[in-house]
Amino acid sequence: MDSGEILAIYASWSRNILIAMKFIRMVLDRCFNKPLIIVDRGSWYRWALDRLGLKYQYQRFGLRNVVERFFRYLKQRTERFYNNINSWRINSIEDYASTIAITRNLHIIIKN
Repeated sequence: MDSGEILAIYASWSRNILIAMKFIRMVLDRCFNKPLIIVDRGSWYRWALDRLGLKYQYQRFGLRNVVERFFRYLKQRTERFYNNINSWRINSIEDYASTIAITRNLHIIIKN
């Protein structure tokens, strides 16, 4: 998707292959074609993508920075309201991040 929209958000307490596969499947449910996925050093994503037969590209800089910028923005927003977010509940974190993503996607759609 070239529009820059956020396709999926998933919060977890750990990073591993099973969680990566679950997240990738969530993303694929929202895609019409098999996308080229940009990954960083997280080996769990590369293994999961290989298992699912998807193309991926390893990048430390470049396109991946779009994702990093969103997380920086999300962290800035969260720091302002951290007392209001129950970080002990994964659902609270996902709900908050999803709200930010929806708002950002609407802004992109209206802008275009």
